[in-house]
Amino acid sequence: MNRRTAISRFFLLGGAGAAAYTGVKTFQLYKSPDIGRLDAWKEVLDELAETIIPRTDTPGAKEAGVGAFVIRMVKDCTNRKSQNKFLTGLDDLMNFSASQYGRPFIECTTAEKADILHRFQKKGKPYPGIMGKVERKLVGDSFFTTLKKYTVLGYCTSRPGATEGLAYDYIPGKYEITPLKQGQKAWATQ
Repeated sequence: MNRRTAISRFFLLGGAGAAAYTGVKTFQLYKSPDIGRLDAWKEVLDELAETIIPRTDTPGAKEAGVGAFVIRMVKDCTNRKSQNKFLTGLDDLMNFSASQYGRPFIECTTAEKADILHRFQKKGKPYPGIMGKVERKLVGDSFFTTLKKYTVLGYCTSRPGATEGLAYDYIPGKYEITPLKQGQKAWATQ
């Protein structure tokens, strides 16, 4: 075999390998996710949310029921690419926890849980600027981005989070009755 043939075969095999890898990754992003598995992860999602918003003198995310909220939002309001990345991220988190600390995430200490989430936060951080927007559009949000977004949204919109965790004013401002004059139109704004 001469050198030219060897080099051409090398590049042909390299190109075929790159195409196969790209095909597998694309399939993993766009396949129909097994979204029914999320219900089995409720306890893990409660612990993840509690690690992000822990209980202090205010209720934590677990008490606010954020785990069920995250499941509902991922099932109903998340695109297919982000759903696949979320499920893959949960599997990766459990595998990392088992390999790094020798036990499931739920059984880890608070410091270990924070360390695991910090690792996944760094891993899932998008590129800055326009490259981050392109990445998000092409491959969806990372596991940690989706988890954090829905944890904060679920906590802030829950009754314990809104009334005890945040400053809450049931009726902001005062209520005034302003009589209209004859022929005057009602205001469209406040």
